[in-house]
Formats: sequence, structure tokens, C-alpha cells
Amino acid sequence: MRSRLLEDLEEGRTSLGLWVNSVDMVDVCGYVGFRWVMIDQMFSPNDWHQTAALITAAEAAEITPVVRIQSNPWLGYDRRIAADVARAIGVGAQFMLVSNSGKREIDECVVAARDWHHKALVVHRGRESGSGASTRRRAFVIPQPETQEALDALEQVIADPEISVVFIGMSDASRIITGNEQPDFYNTKLWEYVDRAVELGREHGVTIGANTSYAYTLEELRKRVVMLHEHGVRMIMMQGVNFIFQIVAEQLLGELQPILGLTRP
Repeated sequence: MRSRLLEDLEEGRTSLGLWVNSVDMVDVCGYVGFRWVMIDQMFSPNDWHQTAALITAAEAAEITPVVRIQSNPWLGYDRRIAADVARAIGVGAQFMLVSNSGKREIDECVVAARDWHHKALVVHRGRESGSGASTRRRAFVIPQPETQEALDALEQVIADPEISVVFIGMSDASRIITGNEQPDFYNTKLWEYVDRAVELGREHGVTIGANTSYAYTLEELRKRVVMLHEHGVRMIMMQGVNFIFQIVAEQLLGELQPILGLTRP
């Protein structure tokens, strides 16, 4: 089964993705050319049934699904996250982003990701060997550090031979690094951290991903994608379908309202 994200990672190309939480928008995003979609379990109503449906829709549209596992890293260590990684593999996930509070959670998720039960209760693949282990496809745990402890563990995580991608959430990383509640995408210290991550990634063969944080015009969004790319970030998330629609619709309506004599509600 084709994975556009995996192709990009293996070829060293920059891969663009975004949040998607409905089946119809998965098709649209695949059609317009995005390479991967993030299926959120942290801050959305997506349950496991919807997650499985979105994975299936994404694979049919040849756009790679990435599941963000439910967690709350700001509450501290949570052993349950690794169990959810195993369940995500069971419903068909290959790429799982883990917002984490520290390396212990990532170590446990890596162990869980070695499991062979990829859709094991849907299609049994082990007729020849007596189990599904011989046909297990590789699962990817993508750490996203969300606390000071997790950010400080960057070098150890990147050095783990079972980690192929590390993702930086630019909003929360900037809050932690600067000590300010307001995200600062262009903060020098934040970019020093990104550049260090990219450097370490090159040393260990690990791709660094990051998002654009919240850019409120298409021009600013484009500027941030280009900046991430120029700094060596190769997995870029442009926020979500709903957010991008809001930007485009506000711009369009802002241009039409004076012509049509309308006012903004």
C-alpha cells in the first residue's frame, strides 16, 4: 500500500500535511496534493471507530494518515499512551504522533510499536507462518515534546535507532522556551532549538517535523512553510482544514462585504 509520507521521508523531500477530521476532506486534501493528514484524538471528538474510518479513507485516497494519540503531557507521565499506540496499530495506523511529557513515554511507545497486530482482527495474514509476525509492517512513533523535560531529552530521543521522525509543536515549544504564554514563531531561541534538532537529525538519520503555529493570512502561512523548509524541516504541518478555510473565507468575505453592502457579524 502506497504511503506518500514514507516516500518523502525516504527520499528526503519536504512533506506537507494538515489536520483533517472528516472523511470528505480527506479526499479533498489528497486531490489537491497534500501528502499526509493528521487524525487528532487529543482535542477532537474522534473515537476509535472514526479514527479507523479516517485511516481507511486516507489510504484509499493515497494520502498518508498520521494518528495523534490521546494524551495530556502537561499532567505528567501516562503509561496508558503506549497501550493506545498498540490499539492504533490494531485499527490500521502506521504513523503515530505522541505528544509526550518525557522520554519514558516514548520508550514504552516504541516497544508497543513493535507489535504485529496491524488490523489483525480484520484481515489475518499469518496463514503461512501461523502468526501475523512475518508480515508486520513497520510502525513509526513520532515524538512531539510538549514539556521542558521532553524538550531537554531531544538528543536522547533522536539518538534512539527506532525513532525516524521527531516533530516540534512550534506554539507550545515557543511557550516553554521563552516562558511567555503567547506563541512566538520567530523567536531566536526557538529557532536555535529547531536548528539543533535538524543538526542532530542529520547525524542520526532522523527527519525533523514542525508545524507553522497559527498564521492568519495565506501570505504569512506560505512564509512560515518556506522558512521551515529552508531550515531543514522536512515534515511540515499547515494547521488544519477548518483553520485554513477560516483564513480563506475571511479574506474572501472581507473583499466582498463592502461591494455587497454587508457587515461582518
